[in-house]
Amino acid sequence: MRFRHLLLFTGLLVLVAASGIWVALVSHDVRLLHGELQAAQRIQDEHLSAYSRLLLERGALSSYQNIERLAEVELAMHFPQEVERVGKPVAEAETP
Repeated sequence: MRFRHLLLFTGLLVLVAASGIWVALVSHDVRLLHGELQAAQRIQDEHLSAYSRLLLERGALSSYQNIERLAEVELAMHFPQEVERVGKPVAEAETP
C-alpha cells in the first residue's frame, strides 16, 4: 500500500513539474507573439502614415491651379484668344 502512495505521489509530482514547464513555454510563446504583433502594428502605422501623405500629395497635384500650370509650362498649352464654334449648333442639328 505504501508503495502505491509513493508511486502516486511521484506521478503527481512529475505531472505538476511538467505542467509548470508547459506553462512557462506557453508564456514565452505568448511574449514572442506579442512582440511580433507590436512590430506588425508599427509597420501598419508607418504604412498608414505614408498612405495619408500620398493622398495629400495626390490632392495637391490634382488641384486645378497645378494642372493649369503643368499644361502651360510643360505642355505649352494655352487658352485660345477667340473661341471658334466647330460644327452645327445643337438646336439646328435636332430639327429635321
